[in-house]
Amino acid sequence: MKKILLLSALVVSTLLLVQCKKNTPAVTFNPSQTNGGKIVFVDLDTLYTKYQMYIDSKQQLEDDYKKAESSIGGKFEVFQKKAADFQRKVMEIQQRAQDIAPVELKKLESDFGAQQKRLAEEETALNKQRDEALGGLDKKIQELQQQIKTKIDQYLEKIAAERGYDYVIVKSSLQGGILYGNKNLDITEETIKALNENYKK
Repeated sequence: MKKILLLSALVVSTLLLVQCKKNTPAVTFNPSQTNGGKIVFVDLDTLYTKYQMYIDSKQQLEDDYKKAESSIGGKFEVFQKKAADFQRKVMEIQQRAQDIAPVELKKLESDFGAQQKRLAEEETALNKQRDEALGGLDKKIQELQQQIKTKIDQYLEKIAAERGYDYVIVKSSLQGGILYGNKNLDITEETIKALNENYKK
C-alpha cells in the first residue's frame, strides 16, 4: 500500500508559476528584472517542511492510512489463516484419498468445492474493501492537494499584484528547473509566515 507515499509528493507536483499585472507598486527589495519583468521564487522544499497546513494534512493522512491498514490488514490475516487451513485439509484428504470410500470422497470434493467458492468470494470482498479504502484516501489526497495549492496560489497572486511581480517561480530539489536562486529574490520565509498565519485563523 504505497498510496501514502503520494503524500510525500503532496503539492510538490504543484506548479506555482503565477503571471500577474505589471502596473503595481515597486517592492522593498530588488527582484530580478528580465526584459522589464520582475521575478521572485519560492523554495518548495522549505515551504512544505514549514507550512503547518501541509504538516497537519500529512499527519492526518498518515493516521487515516494506519487505521485503514490496521482494519483491513486484520481481516486479511483472518482470511489467510482460513485459506491455509482449507489448503491443509485438502492436502490431508488427497494423501488419504485411496483409503476413503468413493461416495465419501465425492461428498468431500463437493464440500471442498463449495468452501473454495466461499473463500474466493470472501477474498474478492476483502480486495474490494481495500480498494475502496485506498480510493477514499486517494480522493482525500487530491482534495488536500487542491486546498493547499489554492491557498498558496491565492497568496502568491495577492503579493504578486501588491508588489508588482510578473512571475513567482518554483525552486525544488524534486522538480528541477532552478538550480540556484539569489537569496534577495527568495520570498519563501515570508510566504510560509503569511500562509501559517492565515491557516491559524
